[in-house]
Amino acid sequence: MSIKNCPKCKKIFSPVGGSLICRECMKLEEEEFEKVRNYLRDNRGADINKVAEETEVSTKKILKYLREGRLEVSEGMAEFLKCEKCGISIRSGQYCRACSKKVSKNLSSLLISKEENKSGGAKMHIRRN
Repeated sequence: MSIKNCPKCKKIFSPVGGSLICRECMKLEEEEFEKVRNYLRDNRGADINKVAEETEVSTKKILKYLREGRLEVSEGMAEFLKCEKCGISIRSGQYCRACSKKVSKNLSSLLISKEENKSGGAKMHIRRN
């Protein structure tokens, strides 16, 4: 069992399921997300500064929610969020569909390559001309 210090509150905690922060901080973060989500439910199309002001949740956290795919930019506002790989406008997440497919394909081939190495590597034979 590993023990870590929570990067937010500095308390010691035991990470469960790959969590990066302690349960108390995770609960607070979920409450902040719910504030943003509820505000947007009642105020569709509000800009990020207005949402941050009204909910008292930082724009940095709201951007994090967008990058995580938990929120989406309204139609016509896609210029706000860009794909981290090619720079095209997106509504949510880190990558556009095309770049997501490329990243996924690259990860898959990397995993397959690692599996081949685990099982003794690539098989060889004598080439016949």
